[in-house]
Amino acid sequence: MIDGVEVDGEKLASLARHLKREGARNINYVGGDPTPSAHVILEAIRNLARTETNITQLWNSNFYCSKELMNLLLDVMDFWLPDFKYGTDECAERLSKVKRYFEVVSRNHKLAHDETVVEGNSGMIIRHLVMPGHLDCCTKPILDWIAENTPLALVNVMSQYHPDHLVPKNPEYKDINRRVTAKEMKEAYEYADKLGLLWRPVS
Repeated sequence: MIDGVEVDGEKLASLARHLKREGARNINYVGGDPTPSAHVILEAIRNLARTETNITQLWNSNFYCSKELMNLLLDVMDFWLPDFKYGTDECAERLSKVKRYFEVVSRNHKLAHDETVVEGNSGMIIRHLVMPGHLDCCTKPILDWIAENTPLALVNVMSQYHPDHLVPKNPEYKDINRRVTAKEMKEAYEYADKLGLLWRPVS
């Protein structure tokens, strides 16, 4: 098994050109998260431009990144697949150990949405993973924010949460040490419908 190989921007561009010749419709930068490799990705995109290789660029990310990086990405990305996980900074800091989550991630969603709106459509699918017991603090505030600030984005209201890794071992996470119930998902879907969000084609 090969977990991956280290590449520079020129090699990554070469791989993208090969994928396009094989019929790929886009280059999807994912991970983990692509942010730590942004310098290589941007170098690869510049290389693609030099060789006049035109293929859709897709940023698949948790969107927890600086405004400086977002400003660079806005010039070169065609489509966005961001996560929007927590509706409060308190939940984000307790469960993922990140600070200023809502401020940073909401800013980046708004920047990407507004940049890619063309003729009433947005090149964005926002993914929200519904967490057990977090409808009122996370799911509903996030869906409210999306409805008000990025109304043209598609929304994937996801039910795939599973308590793995550190969650079963740590009593700090006992509130999320279970799967999301059908009742919780029904409530989330109904709330998305109430707000008029475009979620049904993708969830």
